[in-house]
Amino acid sequence: MTYKYKWNLEKYFYNWINDKNLEKDLKSVIEDIQNFIKKYKWKIQNFQTAEEILKYYQDDEEISLKLNKIFHYLFYKNSLDTQNQDIIKKTMEVENLFVEIQNQLLFVQEEFKKLWKKKLKEFSENPILKSYKYLLENKIKSLKHILSKKEEKLLNELSPIDNQIENLYNEFHSWLSFKIKLNWENKTLTEDEVRSLRSHKDPKIRRLSYKVLREVYWKKWNKTVLSNIYSTFVKQWWLSVKLRKYKTVMEPRNISEWLDNKVVDLLMNQVIENYDLFQRYVKIKAKLLWKKTPLPIQDILAPTVESKAKFTKDQAIWTHLEVMKNFDETFYNYSIDLLKNWRVDFEPKQWKRWGAYASYSKWQESFVLLNFTWKLNDISTLSHEFWHAIHGHLSQIQPEAVYDSPLSLAETASIFNEMLLSEHLLNDKNLNKEDKINLLENKLWDIFATIFRQIQYVDFEKQVHTWIQNNKQFSHEDYCKLWRSTQEKMSWKSIRYDVKPEEESWWSMIPHIFHTPFYCYSYAFGNILTFSLYNKYKTEWQKFVKDYKQILSSWWSIPPKELLWKFWIDITKKKFYQDAFKEIEKMLNKLESLIK
Repeated sequence: MTYKYKWNLEKYFYNWINDKNLEKDLKSVIEDIQNFIKKYKWKIQNFQTAEEILKYYQDDEEISLKLNKIFHYLFYKNSLDTQNQDIIKKTMEVENLFVEIQNQLLFVQEEFKKLWKKKLKEFSENPILKSYKYLLENKIKSLKHILSKKEEKLLNELSPIDNQIENLYNEFHSWLSFKIKLNWENKTLTEDEVRSLRSHKDPKIRRLSYKVLREVYWKKWNKTVLSNIYSTFVKQWWLSVKLRKYKTVMEPRNISEWLDNKVVDLLMNQVIENYDLFQRYVKIKAKLLWKKTPLPIQDILAPTVESKAKFTKDQAIWTHLEVMKNFDETFYNYSIDLLKNWRVDFEPKQWKRWGAYASYSKWQESFVLLNFTWKLNDISTLSHEFWHAIHGHLSQIQPEAVYDSPLSLAETASIFNEMLLSEHLLNDKNLNKEDKINLLENKLWDIFATIFRQIQYVDFEKQVHTWIQNNKQFSHEDYCKLWRSTQEKMSWKSIRYDVKPEEESWWSMIPHIFHTPFYCYSYAFGNILTFSLYNKYKTEWQKFVKDYKQILSSWWSIPPKELLWKFWIDITKKKFYQDAFKEIEKMLNKLESLIK
């Protein structure tokens, strides 16, 4: 079977950014918006029937179809070449148009505010709006945070500045070059490639990778730019929190996740209370490396047993597909569809966006971007992003208005697949004891990275946002010191860091804190939830697959708490979190037994 290893955007979108069909779609969107305004302005506030609400959502969906096509195309083109000025210019042009459109549609929020809560509640209970029930209920909750039309318009007109700051951050990252001397040869690598060297078997190369990363991020210009960009992001976030009268700096994210403040606080507290599990892991890691604690930070990703495994794209794909086929035919078939139809871009290259992602929408098929470097971890990344893509595909049964996922559930499918992949590899008949140690140790690191380290990130963010809320000004050195304090809270005395607290610039290498505040707790929640789902999968396989598809296809049609409770999972209780930590403890016990 022939697979395609790069995107063919022309097949799904436009021939180029000046394609006459793109301009035609833009013109059509503008016309549709004007017709939409004529049809609904001064009408929404007087809606009397559920049928009127339904028709409103259907008309809005038709406009979203065209807008999403344009935005996704430009986003993908920019991902492949972050330095192309024509693409950047076109993207900004469309973003400015979108701001203008949003301003014209501000009346929608105003008129929904004028619909009595009682009326919205009545609509939400109508059977023909079943798919929108929880959306309407959440709208009732969020109405109190919507400002006046004049204020919303002002904030909306400032949004291009927000976008430009985010674009500056993304462009800035793509400018960074990492010069390194390997095997007596001077090379220029991408950040992803340098990061991958942190797990190199040679300790000198590991130390060198940290040194190169720190040198680039410690350059005076770079640290000045990044600290100012971050301070601006945080202040903008706080301004919105203040104006909209949220109770805490995290409440906007929690509401967008449809999670109670208390649930998120419980999640964070439970993880922090179990930081000792991470410290135990580090001690085991040190033993595997024949070292004592505190373990040097440069060794935290060191391979514990020698692994010469290199995976070609074909080998990685075959492994992923075998896992899919053993789990369910639907997941397998959609993976094949992605690969055959030019919707996976594998290779790292200059100016390409770093990292990996899956992107999807109600009306467009999923696309996956990777930066494949032939390591075992890349198979995990491939599977992780493919399951995001499958998640997006399954959810296309939902209306556009609820076609999205709370970030707290967005990682559920991807992390679950990592569990399936790990089990598959650990059960490989050709796997020897050393390989099992390697896989189990790596899996444990993934768990600590996606639960404990993500909460450490949010702990840092929460303190920064709270302090700036209280008018504390942060210098680059302040950010560094605070980051170190949250590191040490997690690691205690198990890790020895390579730089002084005031030089700890690793926070500036974490993209999520710059453009999606507090996003990272979704990884922790998703991983903890995965343990619950995986236990059900092992005990109730046939029933589970059907239920699991229902969970993945639900998305914003029902809040996480209510959705999971349908399957007897209670996220408001400590037991939900403690059960996950018990499973982690079992894995630590198993690893210890293997190395005796």
